[in-house]
Formats: sequence, C-alpha cells, structure tokens
Amino acid sequence: MIKRFQIIVLKHIQGNVFIYFIVCMFFIIGISSGAFTVKALADNQKQELINYMRSFFQVLSNKSIDASSILKQSLINNLQTAALIWILGITVIGAPLILLLIAIRGLIIGFTVGFLVEQLGFKGILFSFISIFPQNLFIIPSIIVIGVIGIGFSKMIIRNRKNRTYSSNDNTFRQFILYSTINSFISLFIIFGCMIEAYITPVFMKALSKYM
Repeated sequence: MIKRFQIIVLKHIQGNVFIYFIVCMFFIIGISSGAFTVKALADNQKQELINYMRSFFQVLSNKSIDASSILKQSLINNLQTAALIWILGITVIGAPLILLLIAIRGLIIGFTVGFLVEQLGFKGILFSFISIFPQNLFIIPSIIVIGVIGIGFSKMIIRNRKNRTYSSNDNTFRQFILYSTINSFISLFIIFGCMIEAYITPVFMKALSKYM
C-alpha cells in the first residue's frame, strides 16, 4: 500500500515537474521580496514593529497561551487559503491568481524571518526556527501541492473547453471529484500543521521568549 502510494506520488511529481518548478519559484520570489521589504521600511515603521515585538514577548512570557484560539485562527487562515486555491483551480483564469497567493504566503514568511533576524541576530534565527518552521513543514508543502494540482486542473478545463464533447464533459466531472478528494486529503496535513502551531510551537516560543 505504501509502495503504491509512493509510486503515485512519484508519477504525479514527474508529470508536473514544470508546474512544481514555477510554483516553487514564485514562493521563493515571495520570500525574497519579503526579506527585501524589511530593508525598505522607514525608521518609524521599524520602531513601531520593534515596540510591538517587545510587547509580544512580554505577553508571551507572562501570560498563559490560549491554544484553542490559536488553533481556530490558524485553521481559518490556512484552510481559507487552501479553499481559495481549490476554487481558483476550477476557473479558467485560476493559474495566475494561485501563483500570486503562493507568492504572498512566501512574502509573509520572508518578511517575518527577515525582520526577526535583522533586529535580533542569532536569537532571531533561533526564534524564527522554532516559531515558523515546525508547522510550515506540513502547511507550506501542502499548499504548494494544492497549488500545483489547482493549476493542472485549470489547464485541463481550458483544454476540454476546446474540445466540447459529451465524453470530455463527463471526464471533467470525474476529474473534479478526484481533484476535490485529493485536496480534502492534503488538507488533513494542513490541519495537522495547525495543531502543531497551536499546541507545540507556543511551548518552545514561551520558553525562548524569556531570553529575547
């Protein structure tokens, strides 16, 4: 069963290697843009963010963490992104917007890590690692896969529209069911990442915040 799953995954990657390359490139561009945006901030903007960061560390070290609220917000943010990509995948113009969403996610991560590293140095690298990496180890690959599948499905719709027959419409419906099922399965990994963000990551963040 596991071997068959590995074969299916390998065939999927091989059949969509160019799309994976483009999606990953947009994600990397987003990260780079986020890091460069930190450099472009005005001094007063940086000071406001520094003050917010300091107050955040004080609250984090002195107050208990509401894991259920974090989980709820994380689920809303990440599943909304996954759902939006799924919706865009069934539209003709979905591909460019999916790439934009992927780039924005990279920009947010790049800006956050860039600001922490610029202001805190090695501590910023360490804090970024424990606060961003654990959940995104599951969330980001899942969103990238959903994005690739969405772009592939959008391409298939365009191709079938050029060949309007009963069989092509029937095939599109079956592919839509498969597309939705795969997205639902991958969303389970996103949910798992959200649980890590709510119940595991804050423990390490709270422990490290005393030294920030």
